[in-house]
Amino acid sequence: MKRIEPFSFFVPTRIEYGAGKASQLSDEVKKLNSKRPIIVTGKTTVKSELVNKIKEQFKANNIKLDIFSEVESNPRDTTVNKLADLAKQQGNDLMIAVGGGSSMDTAKCAGMLVTNGRGIHDYIEDYELKDIKKQALPLITIPTTAGTGSEISFWAVVTDTREAKHMKRCVGSKLICPTVALVDPLATVSMPPRLTAYTGLDALSHAIEGYVCLVAEPITDALALSAIKLIADNLTAAVANGDNIEARDHMLLGNLMAGIVVGNADCGVIHCLGHAIGGLYDVHHGLAMGIFFPYGMEYNLVACPEKFVDIAKAMGENVSELSLMEAARKSIEAVVNLLRMLRIPTLKGVGAKVQDFKKLAEMAMADLTCEANPRKMTVEDMEEILKDAYQDKFRIAGDSYKGRSLG
Repeated sequence: MKRIEPFSFFVPTRIEYGAGKASQLSDEVKKLNSKRPIIVTGKTTVKSELVNKIKEQFKANNIKLDIFSEVESNPRDTTVNKLADLAKQQGNDLMIAVGGGSSMDTAKCAGMLVTNGRGIHDYIEDYELKDIKKQALPLITIPTTAGTGSEISFWAVVTDTREAKHMKRCVGSKLICPTVALVDPLATVSMPPRLTAYTGLDALSHAIEGYVCLVAEPITDALALSAIKLIADNLTAAVANGDNIEARDHMLLGNLMAGIVVGNADCGVIHCLGHAIGGLYDVHHGLAMGIFFPYGMEYNLVACPEKFVDIAKAMGENVSELSLMEAARKSIEAVVNLLRMLRIPTLKGVGAKVQDFKKLAEMAMADLTCEANPRKMTVEDMEEILKDAYQDKFRIAGDSYKGRSLG
């Protein structure tokens, strides 16, 4: 039996999970001795019943509350800087992120700028994390989607608008990790079907890429397989009927587990390419994951087929009496079937242009996550995957498409 390799595991956020947990928000604010908190959210969520209830909570408890509702789908550097400047001017001492990963990532970064100074460009993509010296403002997260895992992650993604290609950049540090996560399945009920599908695929990508990446370890492996099963068993039910509380509950737990996985492990080629089209075309991150899902899995299959067999089993595939590679490919079939049922748009369908493929491939190769992919990659490999995804070979050819050579 092989010895277990040394590893590190870190989840500093206190997680409060369960139906109705969002109603504890004012109590959590009091525990943190906040005098002037600010809600960070988007233009749609700010009008939601959830935010209205939060306002009522704070009014009843005589807590002054500011609201910043300018967060976009792929949060920009300019938005982060604007929030940080506003928080400094108002004297905000607590960030409350309500929404999806965009709101939470914006709050993490802005809260860090308040305590550390300077602008977001001084911190993005600093792999050694040397520049973040001070703890960010306390942060309470209330996820309204089951997809990003950002409610407990010490990573954030920001779009750098200084360049024409709008690169997505990473900010990462234990000093930006949320303080408390109020993870309430009832907060996700109003999520529309399309967003439910996209964010669910994001969560699934975290679990699958986190399981096969080079820096996976025993705890993340266990969480990843549990998350894959929860998401595979419940995503279509949650999309079909948003009032299905059981499906919402299981999806949110699967997302939470997958978020812990990606925070302690990493992702790979699917995220590299997803970040590239998200930055260049402003494509929703979860949709980007769906577009590249089967092609990224196919590329990595030869690197760790045994792990892909585990994924196939977790997704309910029958792999008995199959060869190793045949069983491993069942994981791709399961994902393709899911994409078909969810009617996920294609790379061509989101407006991608063939003439941009070289640029997109270079952007993907520059992504930090590329280093953790289980199979080494080149710009040419990225371009080939883009071509396959553009032609949508898996879903158009169906079972007749046997995939690109693994050699």
